[in-house]
Amino acid sequence: MFDAAPARGAGASPLPPEVACARIRDAVLQVAAAERNQALALHLMAEGKPTPLVQTRLTELQAHIGDLREVLRRARNGASRRNADVSECIAMGFQSLTDAESVSRQIQDIVMGEGGPPPQIKSGEAAMRKLPEPPLPPAPNHAE
Repeated sequence: MFDAAPARGAGASPLPPEVACARIRDAVLQVAAAERNQALALHLMAEGKPTPLVQTRLTELQAHIGDLREVLRRARNGASRRNADVSECIAMGFQSLTDAESVSRQIQDIVMGEGGPPPQIKSGEAAMRKLPEPPLPPAPNHAE
């Protein structure tokens, strides 16, 4: 199901440019899925206290972060500096890695703190940008 084992088992062998973007994309998607699973586990916390499920999901998230880090290392070692597409994929992967590590640290604080309601988890720039408020419908005309 997951292609995480080959990334770890292959060591530092470089990824050829023709497969680098696909591997990075797959690793980023796996991290995103682990983040969603972690968010659900946090949502289901009983009385603001971490459950074993939260800790398990954190371990899984950290494993996927490690897989992404390894894929990025291998892609960077195999990429030609002249290949703009692969360079863009690597940059996107490193941004995802940075965001995921930040989320992971925040979750670790929740698990280690084991008290109070969970703080709002933020992820990189997405947390800073807010969607615009939808326009309000026009007020009803009361001049009857």
